[in-house]
Amino acid sequence: MVLLTGSGDNAHVYDYFAFQFTNFFHVIGITRRGWLPSSQPDSGYDVATRAADDIKVLDALGIKKAVFVGHSIAGAELSKLGAQYPSYVEKLVYLDASDLSARNSFPDVPGPFDLITDADASSIFTFQAAYARLLGVREPPMPICLSFAFDKEGRVTDTTTPDAIIAQLSAGVSSLANPPTNWAEIKAPRLGIVAPPTVEGKLPWYPYLSPADQAVFDERFPRLLQWYSEVIGKFGETHAGTPVPVVFLLPGSPHYVYINNEAEVVRQMRTFLGLPVQGN
Repeated sequence: MVLLTGSGDNAHVYDYFAFQFTNFFHVIGITRRGWLPSSQPDSGYDVATRAADDIKVLDALGIKKAVFVGHSIAGAELSKLGAQYPSYVEKLVYLDASDLSARNSFPDVPGPFDLITDADASSIFTFQAAYARLLGVREPPMPICLSFAFDKEGRVTDTTTPDAIIAQLSAGVSSLANPPTNWAEIKAPRLGIVAPPTVEGKLPWYPYLSPADQAVFDERFPRLLQWYSEVIGKFGETHAGTPVPVVFLLPGSPHYVYINNEAEVVRQMRTFLGLPVQGN
């Protein structure tokens, strides 16, 4: 089983989750180029190169076939692996990893990161608290320590990945650089566990936005909900010659479904993978 991360994360984000499957699989996590402890070359953040990197890791380890599990922006890699490297792919699991190519076609809602204050960055613990408050997730300490730089007093000062790399990664999943997934090309069985926002819950950081930003959010939010509905519908479409996709919804759940909704995610994955649901 190969675990692929979302943007901004390294493989240690799966440190706890991985043990749900170590009795059944040789589980490995890949930290993509640009994020420590991997190297940080100036280029190579397009989807095709990232998928090729994943295959090189498997080749180096002598792995001929794997179940690929990806979170968030890794969805583009999963689809590329399924379409371009089918002989390596046993099954695909998308953890709130929707086809992001259409996200660049409409204005996004105001996000949470401008809400993080200097006080929130005073230590790893206050930083984790801010993430829990605004994003609804508390990541393990190790991925945070690798993803962020700290001064001698322990304050969070910056990310350890240059902004130019982050921008290239985001641009790589745009509709211009990466066309929408043609699901008919992907022959491997696929499971999509999706956490669409809800009208009632909106997103965790919404109450902390200023009234002006809440107004912008309210204006744009219906389009975001429509986008989720569209991508879920396309993911769940059946095509001749391909297995029937499995979709499991966690409405209103935070984006890190494998951390916040670990029990449900593990149960759905075990069922999809044909593993025992009872016992270890």
